[in-house]
Amino acid sequence: MFLDVSRTDAGKMCPMDSVGPPEIMRILAVTDALGFHREAVSIPLWTKGKGEITVRGQRMQITAPESDFEAWLAALPATLQSMDLSAVRRS
Repeated sequence: MFLDVSRTDAGKMCPMDSVGPPEIMRILAVTDALGFHREAVSIPLWTKGKGEITVRGQRMQITAPESDFEAWLAALPATLQSMDLSAVRRS
């Protein structure tokens, strides 16, 4: 049996090299609440540094951070609202 220590109850402070369905659903809950169409949001399974949001045409890619997922997720709504995402498809 494999134990993934990055997904403990310790606030996700351990390094993460990938995201799973629970993290993806939490990210999508944020983008849904902001009115983005799910087909316009791409969430890679890998993580990157402090996280990254890129926009290409009508699509946005949200890459989760390698550590401190909870703090990053809490800041995600404000981060997205501060960006020019007018080209990204909305529901």
